[in-house]
Amino acid sequence: MIDTHCHLFDPPLDLTSVLARLGESSLSGLVCVATYQSSWENMIASFGQVKERLPHAFLALGVHPWFVEQRTPDWEEQLKVFLHGASAVGEIGLDRGPRAPSIDIQMAPFEIQMAIARDMNLPALLHVVKAHDLVLHHLKQFPRSRGIIHAFSGSPQEARFYIDQGWFLGVGGSIARENAHRLRRIIRGIPLEALVLETDSPYMGTPGCTPGGSWPGETIEVARHLAKIRGDSLERVLEVTTGNALGIFES
Repeated sequence: MIDTHCHLFDPPLDLTSVLARLGESSLSGLVCVATYQSSWENMIASFGQVKERLPHAFLALGVHPWFVEQRTPDWEEQLKVFLHGASAVGEIGLDRGPRAPSIDIQMAPFEIQMAIARDMNLPALLHVVKAHDLVLHHLKQFPRSRGIIHAFSGSPQEARFYIDQGWFLGVGGSIARENAHRLRRIIRGIPLEALVLETDSPYMGTPGCTPGGSWPGETIEVARHLAKIRGDSLERVLEVTTGNALGIFES
């Protein structure tokens, strides 16, 4: 079982406590994701502790659309250097929500990071909020790109467009929310072979789980909800989504 999107270095999570709890979980791997430039060096320096505990531990480095204005002038060259110690580019993307800067400000960093992912043959982890039209348009400029649409919440048509271009869709605890009827209906119609599990811990959370912040061990609860929604066995959900994740990060 692999959590394909978590933020181990973001409070209230801390690396020491997460490592201490790994024995409670069924995790065989996780993807630890950066959101801002100033975190990269510490993540690279500390992530070896995670790799010692999990057979499939991967690191993603990038600049989240909310934090693109915090970049330094040398951010692009710095990212290229640090990515030699990582497995993916992320969390990157486009966001038309109220917390993000204008799309005009986000666009150049997004395109630069997509080009880096392509040139280094790395998967990308995309944050897409109210911007599927823009992202799908830009993916045409990067036909060999691959990765995960984090916390997918788009339409069935958008799901099909992503899948047809070789992208996977991330499913998290939001599928268990009481009002998530539309999302559950859409996820039910997507082939399991196109889905991966994620917690987005400590942010997203899964209803009924840890109050005050989630952790990667809750991936099993996401899997249980996904199995129930689809009418699949838990074993099948875990087998297929784990295979999907390994195909992305170990190919």
